[in-house]
Amino acid sequence: MSADLEALVALNMTGLVGAVLHRRLVERFGDARAALRAGVSELRRVQGVGEITAAAIANVARSGDAGREIEKARRSGIRIAAHGAPEYPAALLSLHDPPLVLYLKGDLLERDHLSLGVVGSRRCTPYGERQAARFAADLAELGVTVVSGLARGIDTRAHQGALRARNGRTLAVMGSGLSRVYPPENAKLFAAVSERGAAISEFPLDAGPQPENFPRRNRLISGLSLGILIVEAAEKSGALITADWAAEQGREVFCLPGSVESPMSRGAHLLIKQGAKLVENAMDVLEELPALAPLLRSADAGAWISPLERTVLAKIDRVPRSCESVAAATKLPECSVGAALQRLAARGLVLEEGGAYRKTAPDGRPT
Repeated sequence: MSADLEALVALNMTGLVGAVLHRRLVERFGDARAALRAGVSELRRVQGVGEITAAAIANVARSGDAGREIEKARRSGIRIAAHGAPEYPAALLSLHDPPLVLYLKGDLLERDHLSLGVVGSRRCTPYGERQAARFAADLAELGVTVVSGLARGIDTRAHQGALRARNGRTLAVMGSGLSRVYPPENAKLFAAVSERGAAISEFPLDAGPQPENFPRRNRLISGLSLGILIVEAAEKSGALITADWAAEQGREVFCLPGSVESPMSRGAHLLIKQGAKLVENAMDVLEELPALAPLLRSADAGAWISPLERTVLAKIDRVPRSCESVAAATKLPECSVGAALQRLAARGLVLEEGGAYRKTAPDGRPT
């Protein structure tokens, strides 16, 4: 057992020490093990360490709980990745105060860098359930790893949708310890996610699903993702906290529109008013995220054409046509036609040459 890992697990078990405070402790004492040997009065000299935190560090140092925690994780097939270790997700290192350690059940792969968070309300409508499953399945089929929180409602449907896709992958970031699956009815889903992705938690193995855990959990969902898709959310939904974290972390926020009569869509509509991207299908997401451009180029773009785009494409042939000419031919507003042409060009279905457009061959070459 690594003494350094045991020290980091001990500090994490206090629930009060993240990467920022750990760095201050190391600056003061040299390393985490030395910090655990320090007295309460010495600990309190460190910026950010008050009486409660100092007592918690001293108590966990005396208890020996960290060694038992590591052994229990080993027996359960759960790995513990320390901050900065090779298995620790690089995407989280840029967070203001990333977890000191992460518990992992399953595997993180290189392809998981291309991830999207799919979240929403626990008390969702049938519409929200259908759309969460649809988006997750389509994104997973395209090669995007779906990240969610294993909660009831939208999260559950997102994981299930991703698992329906061939070779689909999904990550579940939990607000409890990995030995306390919550909600309990998702135990089978937890096992399936661990087989086709990973279950992840910053909380000790036996930590329960305390309400204060979930906002912290949400920052990891957005941190692991290139963007966040809000499928359905009320005005005070926890999903809006994830959107806040995403905005703070520089991630894109996408929203699925719903009925104006549905309270469960008001949160998403509010985000759209504030600048979140309205999306109708998975391709809308890929077009907005440069990191997903390789997946966009390899996708069957023809399967994702909207009725408007299909109308515009029907007026494009081998002879280049201007946007104005296409608008005149379709009797559609030029601004709408221009936006459709740009989307079709991004998908490789038309080729832009000097402001004019012509069709490409099925392999993307000019006809």
